[in-house]
Amino acid sequence: PQKEILPPDVLRKILQDHGDMSSKRYQSEKRLYLGALKYVPHALYKLLENIPMPWESYKEVPVLFHVTGAISFVDQVPKVIEPVYRAQWGTAWLLMRREKRDRRHFKRMRFPPFDDEEPPLDYVDHLLNVEPGEAVQLDLSDDQYELIRDWFYDPQPLGDIRSMGDSELSKHVYVNGPSYKVWRLSTPVMAQLYELADPLLNAFPDKNV
Repeated sequence: PQKEILPPDVLRKILQDHGDMSSKRYQSEKRLYLGALKYVPHALYKLLENIPMPWESYKEVPVLFHVTGAISFVDQVPKVIEPVYRAQWGTAWLLMRREKRDRRHFKRMRFPPFDDEEPPLDYVDHLLNVEPGEAVQLDLSDDQYELIRDWFYDPQPLGDIRSMGDSELSKHVYVNGPSYKVWRLSTPVMAQLYELADPLLNAFPDKNV
């Protein structure tokens, strides 16, 4: 049966309670935690798979977790429209090149960042109320990007195009929904996306791709 969706505070409370595993109250659950270790690579894979992209300042995802706090998984598979995704990375590459030249937002890290004996930071106390950093987004106000500027950096670009009805954009785009199983983009839209993706595209065709 489908479980009801719980607020994030439930998971945070479980993780906070299990911060010190040496307590006697957790002795009976040791076999459970050892058994969960074999799923840690998959949990890390799902975490990396759903990491926010440079053009996203933050990302909220559903999490599947064990009631004992032994293991948790990000319960989402990210899906994209390939030309849009390539164009998004093209703009990110362009802006990161500028950042490397100007050094406005990033500074070199001091290593080691944490002391060996330093306890893990609590998310609620140290990170929950911190404003996320500014997303890396190119200014698309130029008229040549008029067909893509309104949706290009949406969390699921064009995923809700069918609910827009007879809009101007619907004449250029067809997408079945957030699953992106079927999509069609008109030539003007593809041309604008291709121009943004140009820094990452090979100048010569590669037979291995």
